[in-house]
Amino acid sequence: MSNRVDSPGEGRSIDDDVKRHRQRSGKSPARYGRPRLAYGLLGVVAVVLCASAAVGLSISPDDQDIDPASVSQQRIQERAARELQQPRDDSTTLDDPSSSPAPTQKAPKPNDAPTTKESESESKAPKESEVPADCGSYSGHQATACGMLGDHGFGTDQMECLVTLWEHESGWNPSASNPSSGAYGIPQALPGGKMASAGEDWSSNAATQIEWGLGYISDRYGDPCGAWGFWQANNYY
Repeated sequence: MSNRVDSPGEGRSIDDDVKRHRQRSGKSPARYGRPRLAYGLLGVVAVVLCASAAVGLSISPDDQDIDPASVSQQRIQERAARELQQPRDDSTTLDDPSSSPAPTQKAPKPNDAPTTKESESESKAPKESEVPADCGSYSGHQATACGMLGDHGFGTDQMECLVTLWEHESGWNPSASNPSSGAYGIPQALPGGKMASAGEDWSSNAATQIEWGLGYISDRYGDPCGAWGFWQANNYY
């Protein structure tokens, strides 16, 4: 028996040795290094994941290009939007009288024209400077009536008839009252309340009574002389 060990090159090939090894172990020599390689790769992956979690980064490819500043700004805007959507408690605002606007007051207009009938009747009464020169011979309520003739289309030539007519009716007394008929005032309006169309102060203002009386004469008789002619025939006008 010889102690010589056959070398691979003497009488057999490497393939024979590989086949013989496979027959003994049932495994391929190429698979001996695979488990170690797999364990090494798993360790690397674990280290990468731990590092990513520690720094707060994501390995997703979609997040690699996101700017952290824009993310923070977006979160601030979302938070502000949520706060705006939440209902606010306005009870303190409603209870605070200083929070309600003060009522506005309309300042009076200094140039407002008088609107009352009394003011209108007063404006119709002629001033002394407006009395025509032909009325200089009259005074008191007669002078007032003479100055108002032109407003009704009468000339001063009608003044004599008017003076006579109302002298018979009331004596030019603005408070004259007929107890039997109820006629009242300088023109003896029947009833006296008719003169309210010329002014609310018809019962005491001579100019208001004269204004109404001249209008009545113009509508019914044309002029004071026509009214005086009718009175002469009927003892009334």
